[in-house]
Amino acid sequence: MEDRKLQLAEKLRNYIYRYGINDFNEEHLKKVGLTIAELKENFSSREDMVDAILCHERKCFEKIFNEYNFDGWNAIDIMLIVSNEINNRFFNVTPSVTMALAKTFPDLYKTHMNQRADFIYEKIKINIEKGMEQGMYKNDVSSEMIARMFIAKLNDIHNPEIYPPEGFTFTTIFNNLIDNVIKSITNDEGKRYYKQRKQLYSVLNFR
Repeated sequence: MEDRKLQLAEKLRNYIYRYGINDFNEEHLKKVGLTIAELKENFSSREDMVDAILCHERKCFEKIFNEYNFDGWNAIDIMLIVSNEINNRFFNVTPSVTMALAKTFPDLYKTHMNQRADFIYEKIKINIEKGMEQGMYKNDVSSEMIARMFIAKLNDIHNPEIYPPEGFTFTTIFNNLIDNVIKSITNDEGKRYYKQRKQLYSVLNFR
């Protein structure tokens, strides 16, 4: 049942992005591959639906970080690849849908954000320690402090007062966040490597 909920959550998220959460119209549901009967069969309430949507978003984020945490990889490459993957799959993690749900279900939203923050904190902390071991990051940086700063800035992306959605895209904000973090923690060798790899990834990802 839980796996089925997560499958439906992706379609539900698409529905809310297009039509909002206040009304479920059979015709609109059909356009995203859902039916009223499916919703009634798999969800006990609107809150249950929102919980599944937020869980789906969190798992999409976790999947990206988990896919690129390989032994032997350069820490800078991991950061760049994760950034690129988040941009490629941005609809699954973009805050626009999440913020709409936060207003109506603040407790669920807070739980979701705390769980996501705990996961990302550990991943960033591991990356920083890996980069220091590889001689790419400064030896005097605090992995805990940088990881906490990263989480704080990532949470800011969800604040429309700081980044009005009509003025800033998720991709632009997130790329700047990654760029600033890497530049702040790399030593001279790391900066040279980052510059080269950033140019390479820009060419490979050109559309």
